[in-house]
Amino acid sequence: MQIIRMFLLLATLTLLSVSCQKEGAGKFDDVPVVESYLSPGHHIRVTVSYKTPYDESVISYADDISNLDIIVITGGTEYHLIPAGNGIYEDTLGRISVMPDSTYSLHFVYNDLQVTSTTIIPYKPQDVTQSDTVIKMSQFDPDNPSGNTQPDPVEITWSNSDEDYYLVTVECMEQDLVPIIKDSVPANDIFASQPITGTSLDIQPMMFRYFGKNRIILYHINPEYSIFFMRQASSSQNYEEPPSNISNGLGIFTGINADTLYIRIIQQ
Repeated sequence: MQIIRMFLLLATLTLLSVSCQKEGAGKFDDVPVVESYLSPGHHIRVTVSYKTPYDESVISYADDISNLDIIVITGGTEYHLIPAGNGIYEDTLGRISVMPDSTYSLHFVYNDLQVTSTTIIPYKPQDVTQSDTVIKMSQFDPDNPSGNTQPDPVEITWSNSDEDYYLVTVECMEQDLVPIIKDSVPANDIFASQPITGTSLDIQPMMFRYFGKNRIILYHINPEYSIFFMRQASSSQNYEEPPSNISNGLGIFTGINADTLYIRIIQQ
């Protein structure tokens, strides 16, 4: 479940607060916002939320997001997800097997429109290696930068003959957190790289937030999530719709797969 939880943290920057430009009094493109990440070993979960109008005076006639008939189709079989409230739908019985290289389709009706999407589950990253499992470093003191010495980057490598997209996250697993930067409170406890199509990534020492045991997750992702991630990572002052692979909706329905590594950061 940690893989799905981590991915959800990466994708909630703007997804649930999608806005639209004013189009005149009473006009509003009322479509659902979908969020779902399918990963082997995890039950399927789909979250549906309302799109937020830029003009609060517009009238919305949205369906009840907690009483939709959410269907996932794979291998020619339809599965109806179970509503859990607040727009959340789950395969609570574990009837749907999420398998690499398998195709999954999403279907439901919202405001009399067919909302659909399709994704494929990537393979788990192959031939994954890391250059170090333990590194030692001093706590970085911003008031005395000349006295700070740092170890070499930690290199993560993997096979990628098809030039697929990958990204890496780093999260400390300790309960008592000791920051790498002295007296700091990191704005984000998780470091996330940008999606890349290469075969390696160097994790610089300052990309770790805290000393102790850290978890490194290498995600194999689909192109639709790479576009979605990069759009959220950029700032914009306009009201353009974010990229989406949902027909008659917004958001993301995508497959992911991952491998997990561990490293211990020892404070000198």
